[in-house]
Amino acid sequence: MYKHRKTFWKTHGFTCIFGLFLLLMLKLYYSQTDSDGLLWLLAPTAFWIRTLSGISWEYLPHVGYVNHSFQFVIAASCSGIQFGIVTAASLLFSFLPRIRGRKEGLVWLGISFAASYMFTILVNGFRILLSLYLPLYLQDLGKSQHLNGWLTPERLHTIIGIVAYFGSLMMLFLITEALFQEADHSFSPLILKQNPLLASNMRWLWPAFWYFTIVLGLPLLNRAYQRNRQPFTEYALTVLSVCLPILLLFAIVSKALTRGKRS
Repeated sequence: MYKHRKTFWKTHGFTCIFGLFLLLMLKLYYSQTDSDGLLWLLAPTAFWIRTLSGISWEYLPHVGYVNHSFQFVIAASCSGIQFGIVTAASLLFSFLPRIRGRKEGLVWLGISFAASYMFTILVNGFRILLSLYLPLYLQDLGKSQHLNGWLTPERLHTIIGIVAYFGSLMMLFLITEALFQEADHSFSPLILKQNPLLASNMRWLWPAFWYFTIVLGLPLLNRAYQRNRQPFTEYALTVLSVCLPILLLFAIVSKALTRGKRS
């Protein structure tokens, strides 16, 4: 473990820089490619959805996987690559301080990116199925009039994506945290006090930090809000209004688990 931050950067400085470089390259690649360049995500996602539901897809070059019955396209924007970037960043940087050696840190970098790839396909498949079936379910319930008011089909699609991505990201973090604590029985309060990077009962906020940074922070730095001020503002408010209740729920659960451990 690390008694000082200086020791951490000496051990894992290269891993952090290289991981950040890979994340930025993925973000840049996503901004400049279309569905053809994202087949490594779109193809397994379409296969996963077909396995779960039996829905067949037809691939159209430069467009994506199309289903004419549902009038739905799994395009580049539906690839989930941004969620994959968020997941990789959350896994890598949240748990790297728990890795003791430099080589183990590089291995964890590879695990973080591989796990984020598989997790993205898993979650994205469920997200797309929700986007397909939930509007139909609301129509069967006679709630379709709500989709003509504030909750338009586009807003419903956005909310489904935020709930699926952000909720699953928080769950993945908690599961990984539990696995690390189970694997390291020598983890003690003394070690926590000596290592500020680990000593926090609010560690579950790390995935939220990476989610907001990549989903909202980078577009702000890129001045996306200046080019599309109203859509970006609406999207940012939707993200916050959906994520904050989820964070509150996790705060309550985390506090209850902490009390349970102490008792």
